Amino acid sequence: MNPNMPVYCKCNMKKVEHILAYIVSSTLIAVIAYLFYHMILLSVVIGLAGGIYLEKMYAETTIKKRQKELRLQFRDFMESMSVAVRAGNVEAQAVKSALKDLKISYNGKADIVKEVENIILQYEKGGIELKTLFEDFAMRSGLEDIHSFATIYSVIEGKSDRFGDILVQTQEIIGDKIEIEQEIQTTITSAKSETNMMLVMPIVIVVAMSFMGGDLLEALFTTTAGHLAATISLIIFGVSYVLASKASDIEI
Repeated sequence: MNPNMPVYCKCNMKKVEHILAYIVSSTLIAVIAYLFYHMILLSVVIGLAGGIYLEKMYAETTIKKRQKELRLQFRDFMESMSVAVRAGNVEAQAVKSALKDLKISYNGKADIVKEVENIILQYEKGGIELKTLFEDFAMRSGLEDIHSFATIYSVIEGKSDRFGDILVQTQEIIGDKIEIEQEIQTTITSAKSETNMMLVMPIVIVVAMSFMGGDLLEALFTTTAGHLAATISLIIFGVSYVLASKASDIEI
């Protein structure tokens, strides 16, 4: 197998990207903490600690985003391959034909283009069976749909004359699942916007009251009860953000 091919179920961010994400995350949390405490040292400590978790959440988001893009690309690969098979091409030729279609739809840097190119190269130059290459791709993708296809292909390769029909059925199942997910995401878009507004409003209110001057928030910044209230508020704010992020991440 090609060791240079990416593992999609793991974060592929570079070290400098992790550092930059951590700096931005820590700074953001520190600023929010300062708005509630008006204590620089404490805010910096909270920012440095909270930045670790927020950076991990961001890294997980990049993984899921890339996997979702790969899943959509794989659906297009399946569609192109099924058309080629119905036209009378054998499996290997169908993969080559699908690659031509993919290069029209995507640029050369697209993950699916690189994966299919690697499959063809390893098959022709390395003599590796297609089923083994699909299984390797499925393992690295971390996607159930690709794993299902690889499993089905390994069972029927060279053993069934209904490969075209099975390929079409598999492609339709994947397409239906993606359609349902997209419909759900469209349905909850307005709810997500409202949730984000509700999460931002406490910060907006604190900032507005701080700029008004006077003693409106003096007790919050100078008394033990105020610090306790600020701490509880930040905890609720953080938990709400995490729950909102988890609730909007729906997979079929």
